[in-house]
Amino acid sequence: MKIINIELIQFRNYLKFNTELSPKLNWIYGSNGQGKTNLVESIHYLCNLESFRTSKTSNLIQKNKSETVINGLIERSDFKHSVRINVSKKGRQVLLDNNPAYHVSEYIFSFMSLAFTPESVGLFKSTPQERRKFFNKIISFLNPIYFKDLQECKKIIIQKNASLRSGSIEQISIWNKMLARYSIKLMEQRVNFVEQVNLFLHDLFTELSGRSENLRLIYEPSLNSKIFDEKFFFEQLEKNQKKELQQGYSILGPHRDEFHLMMNEQKDRDFFSQGEFRITNLSLKMTINHLLYKKYKFHPVLIFDDLLSELDEEVVNHVIKVLIKVNNQIFITSTSKPSYSLPGKCIKIEQGMHV
Repeated sequence: MKIINIELIQFRNYLKFNTELSPKLNWIYGSNGQGKTNLVESIHYLCNLESFRTSKTSNLIQKNKSETVINGLIERSDFKHSVRINVSKKGRQVLLDNNPAYHVSEYIFSFMSLAFTPESVGLFKSTPQERRKFFNKIISFLNPIYFKDLQECKKIIIQKNASLRSGSIEQISIWNKMLARYSIKLMEQRVNFVEQVNLFLHDLFTELSGRSENLRLIYEPSLNSKIFDEKFFFEQLEKNQKKELQQGYSILGPHRDEFHLMMNEQKDRDFFSQGEFRITNLSLKMTINHLLYKKYKFHPVLIFDDLLSELDEEVVNHVIKVLIKVNNQIFITSTSKPSYSLPGKCIKIEQGMHV
């Protein structure tokens, strides 16, 4: 997948902006506060229909303007698609090849970017909900069946929570049976995903960092068992019924699962330095990139905002060597022009303009 061209109208500090993009590496540089992150944010929004910085779409609209527009020409599987996204305070309209795109999930499964940003570095320091949201999205992309199972599970939990609040004990058991069934489906798919990640994570970490520690992704289900048995899960759910009635919501299930990174048996948030959070997160994103290509022969757009900060020179050299080898279209923001020759295009941004 490649973005051939992007046009911005009234997006953050960009009044009007239009540029052709390199299918290889796009090095976006300039002083702080000029709009480099805004530009890669618009690219991420073009691919994923969401910002990596804010959940309030009104923040994307330039001050004192009524709407923002993102236009893009995207190439995927040798086909070129035109995309127009209008965002106003009333909502969002997406046109794909001049036709309304009504299903967000279908759009996202067609175009996707992976972003490595200061915000994403904190994934394993943030809440379990944020981690589940991230991994749910990635697993859904790799396995559309997972997305359907996840939606069904969410519906069941909503209904169960309503029964818990109303004290309808008989109905709670019915929802527990259904929750046990879908818990197994989701947990098995999560286990499979983690196993796939761990086939490549350590080697990519070594290649990116030059370090030899064993890096692994760990999955911790709230329904703790080495054997995924529907009857056993149902019994666990029933045993917790009294506590759940007191609290008014379901406390066990896939919506309470956890993910961690472990490096030589040391857990992320307990032992990792800021630099280690950065390089391990990058290793995870590049592993996911590998899995997407392995499954679909699909190269997502890779966005690296403020990539090089807090990495020592040796690690930076390792990272650049890896990025040059991959076949993805890449966007890197930096305060300076690269001091070495890179395949692609340099884009200098000054006060929301390409200069």
